[in-house]
Amino acid sequence: MKRRIYLTLGVPSLGWLSLGIGISAGYGLPAYAVDPVPLTVSTDVALSQRLTPESAIAPLAVALSPDDPDAVQAGEHQPASSPDLSAPDLPLGADHAPIAALEPGPIVSPAHLDLEVSFAPTQGFPLNAPLFTPSESSVGLKPALAQGQDNDDDTEEPPFEGVPLDQDTELPPGDPELGVIQVRSPLEDPDLGILRIREQPPLLIPPPDEPPKIGFLTARFLMGSSDNILLVIDDVGNLTGDTFFRPSLTFEVYPTLGPETTLIGTIDAALQRYGSQSSVNYDDLRFRVGIRQGLSPRTYGQLTVSYQELFRPGPNRFRFFENTAIALTLGRRDPLTPQLSLDTYYRAEYNDATVRSNFDSGPVLTDFSRFSQVIGAYLAYRFNPQLQAGLSYQVTLVDYAAQARHDTFQQLLGQVVYSITPTVRLSAYGGFGFGRSSEPRVRFDDTLFGLNLEVNLPLF
Repeated sequence: MKRRIYLTLGVPSLGWLSLGIGISAGYGLPAYAVDPVPLTVSTDVALSQRLTPESAIAPLAVALSPDDPDAVQAGEHQPASSPDLSAPDLPLGADHAPIAALEPGPIVSPAHLDLEVSFAPTQGFPLNAPLFTPSESSVGLKPALAQGQDNDDDTEEPPFEGVPLDQDTELPPGDPELGVIQVRSPLEDPDLGILRIREQPPLLIPPPDEPPKIGFLTARFLMGSSDNILLVIDDVGNLTGDTFFRPSLTFEVYPTLGPETTLIGTIDAALQRYGSQSSVNYDDLRFRVGIRQGLSPRTYGQLTVSYQELFRPGPNRFRFFENTAIALTLGRRDPLTPQLSLDTYYRAEYNDATVRSNFDSGPVLTDFSRFSQVIGAYLAYRFNPQLQAGLSYQVTLVDYAAQARHDTFQQLLGQVVYSITPTVRLSAYGGFGFGRSSEPRVRFDDTLFGLNLEVNLPLF
């Protein structure tokens, strides 16, 4: 009959480790002893740290860097194959560590040293301590090193994953006094199982929004026909009709000055050419700068200053018309249906205009300064993103400053616009005009139609 006498010495918890020392004596034999001995005195040492459900997850969720592709977010659910980690809160000990973390680990067989090291955020343990990957050993000691031998071999023995030591277990070579050092994976706990780290999905960062374009170059080619190109009757009381062609090139910039404020700047150069009345051909050069201010989601105001010159083509480029104008416009757009919208506007404009005429006696200047008011509306229907049709109506009232003259005329036009590409569109228009003037020779009766091709190129 074998008798044992046990003497157990307990020491308080040391920070994040619990140390239990047991001294036993008896007439027992070690499981792997070769020769019997009359008396064996062995020392049992157990170093353990039991992970609580809370401490098992916190180091993985906090200590890993956010840039680590294997990092997990705090509070993220584990895979379905992981054990259930939910548990009620545990009471705390005197050092504010969970009581379960202060309990000693299981005592191993006599004459063996069982070293088990894990991590938990108990009192005094830094959360940024390095963690090991499952392929690394938490201690890094081989049995040969534990026996005091040199580690000249690069081949490591696989660690023992919690194999119980009993009489039926085949033990690797070890020291009779120290036993076998067993190394556990740092991510495995006998109570909680294997803690799995879910790979963080890649973050989809949307590309930055490209700023809107503010600079454009627009080329237009207009071809039309009019029954009254001069707006006056000739000596026999007839109107002058002709076909005309107008190629033009416009540079436009629209920088924003605020959430509802836009600066407008344009330079426009055009050539007006007639089919049979080549004597009235002219070149047109115009500069314009203005500010458009949004007054409400559907209303805007615009102030514009422009300068215009007309030249007779030829080697001398005679300038026969000069005009400086300032205009104030109020506009509004009302969507009536998803496809139908109505644009209305009012414009008040003052023109400081001068006409130069050449005679044998010398040039003669005529003051054509005037104040005009324009009221208009444009009803547009969009069949699809490429095709729309519209109908415009405009009334113009003109009072001349240096002449006893008053004009009133109206114009009604219909047009169809087709967008060939986002930057190219073709439009066809047609309509008629009518009105009256205090000047007897002036006539506003007109019938006109034409085609317009426009190419708009964003620059910057």
